[in-house]
Amino acid sequence: MSVLRYIARLIPLIVSTLSLVFSLPSVGAERLAVEIEEQKSRIAALEQAYENGEIAPVDQNVFFDGDLQAELEGGIKFNELRYIATHNSYQTESVDELKELYRNLSELTFGYVSGETADFISPTVTQQLNSGIYSLELDIEVFDKDGEISFTCMHVPQIQMTTSCYDFALTLKEISMWSDNNPGHLPITIIIEPKETFLPMENMKALNVDYAKAFDSLLREGLGSKLFTPADMLRDYESFAAMRQADDWCEVRDMLGKVVVLLHEGKTTEKYIKLDKSLRSQAMFPMLRPKDERRDCASILLINDPEECKSSYIYEQNFVVRTRADNFTSVTEKRREDAFACGAQIISTDYPVKDGLTEEDYVVSFGNNKTISPDKN
Repeated sequence: MSVLRYIARLIPLIVSTLSLVFSLPSVGAERLAVEIEEQKSRIAALEQAYENGEIAPVDQNVFFDGDLQAELEGGIKFNELRYIATHNSYQTESVDELKELYRNLSELTFGYVSGETADFISPTVTQQLNSGIYSLELDIEVFDKDGEISFTCMHVPQIQMTTSCYDFALTLKEISMWSDNNPGHLPITIIIEPKETFLPMENMKALNVDYAKAFDSLLREGLGSKLFTPADMLRDYESFAAMRQADDWCEVRDMLGKVVVLLHEGKTTEKYIKLDKSLRSQAMFPMLRPKDERRDCASILLINDPEECKSSYIYEQNFVVRTRADNFTSVTEKRREDAFACGAQIISTDYPVKDGLTEEDYVVSFGNNKTISPDKN
């Protein structure tokens, strides 16, 4: 009898789930249209407020775990700074249909799929920068309409499109305005992750090397002299391997007010590197995997599982490493501890410091809500 009751419950649940899946593209498009306008209005309002002097610069000392001025004067290098970073740094509240879909999937999979998966929300880029989050991750999609190329930021087209950074050119303007209002800020790192979608929107294309070149141009145009390129980091070194062997990453005081853009490892990475194997012509630093540790172009390693991150990568081979302390709805004290213990400089989390937290809440920081820390081992 219990089996029959379960089947009786299962059938309408499956029907409801399918209905929600098919409804997402239309309701998502409606929300996206609203958020596109909200982004335009928000950036325009920020621009006016900055021009009117209504927004005070932030005090970086509040976020820094130590004596910032002493570290800068002492010559701390880029690979000796550690950042609390955010994952999916653009995502706004999901549509109700997606939240309901995940609750259905949780019931259908007996909890294997978390019913809270769609509850993730990230503050705006400006809010994060103001709270000391200087390392962001932004997913990009390419639109090519009759040769007119544009770049947008969202998680999953047709399914999960909510975003505060849809127009990537406007997002660069948002970052640039914040930088202008905070001269001398510590370097900001931005991880760019090209997405591969199985349900593309009209005119949406997968990133290829030509689109990557166009994206480089957008970065140079949007950030101007704020963009800190691989050539800037290399200086007179013939390769990143040589620079790392000398343990001579740039000093942070020479990178103040700059933005470092990292290209998440993906299908286009190798072709992007081949544009100029020295990387002196590119705008972004390609992120590679540990298997690439011996390559001349290797500088930033992507090791999302902190258990796989050997401290030798950081302290002997002088890499900059990005790892993840958690996944939304899936957190353990051990993974968080491993992320800090391995020495990774970019520690991404879905649970950064924010207002309203209690002592019992899970949060990732360097203690006392600090988000940037020196680490000279």
